[in-house]
Amino acid sequence: MKGGRTRLFVIVDPTARHQIALVKALLIAKLADCEIHAFMCVHGDTRDSSANASRREFKHSMLLDAETRLHDWLEPCRIAGIPLSKEVVWNSEWYDAALHAIVKSNCDLVIKSSFHHSRARRFFSPTSDYTLMRNCSCPILFTHQAEEWQSGRLLACVDLVSTDRQHLRLNEVVIRNARALAQIVAMDLYIAAAHEDEIDADKLPLDGRGHDVSVDRLAQFYQVEESRIILRQGETIETLANICDEIEPSIVILGTLARSGISGKLVGNTAEKLLDRIDADLLSVN
Repeated sequence: MKGGRTRLFVIVDPTARHQIALVKALLIAKLADCEIHAFMCVHGDTRDSSANASRREFKHSMLLDAETRLHDWLEPCRIAGIPLSKEVVWNSEWYDAALHAIVKSNCDLVIKSSFHHSRARRFFSPTSDYTLMRNCSCPILFTHQAEEWQSGRLLACVDLVSTDRQHLRLNEVVIRNARALAQIVAMDLYIAAAHEDEIDADKLPLDGRGHDVSVDRLAQFYQVEESRIILRQGETIETLANICDEIEPSIVILGTLARSGISGKLVGNTAEKLLDRIDADLLSVN
């Protein structure tokens, strides 16, 4: 974290009855010295305004209603004594407005509710999850449910096959964020690596030299117990999904690299593809 009080940026869904992201933000804020900034974006077709109401009045009315609802949704946070700030904006492209507000807020973590989508919908109609994941420089916690985390396990997924500088740096960022979050939420850190191709140990920053990448060597490098290292060969997404089914982590952490154009849609990121395969919350870092 950046030092001082941790700042949580919560994206509030104006169309939802239950604010899942706010529930998780409150849970984290109770466990650490956090403040919450609640962001909500609304928009409506001003042509829907009545003949007696101007477009300006219509917009003002919608913003006022949004402010009132957000105030009510934040009541549990006020009762818990969590430092709060809130922001309601008018924009037809809410994720663009959110990205701008995230940069301005200087936050440590973004929290957003997420729901499973079909692969076709993700491919042909880019969702807000993908847009934020590819364009936000801040870690994002995508949460699927409002309940408290059921297991005391946090799973960090690293890439041991791609050994270019960008991927090696991303692994470091994943582990750094995983350790910090595991300490905040008091969870055991597990580390998983799925690989289809052979791993070239000489290109990894492991202790010692040699061509073997073993569980004990990784445990020593990452300074965790061997029982918390999962090294498995197989197709990346399917293998990681199976690992999640087996150990049932409450939170999964993955790195993501921005991709654009048709190649980005075809290749995608592991985090993007895994988001719809698991029930755990997913923390995306880049």
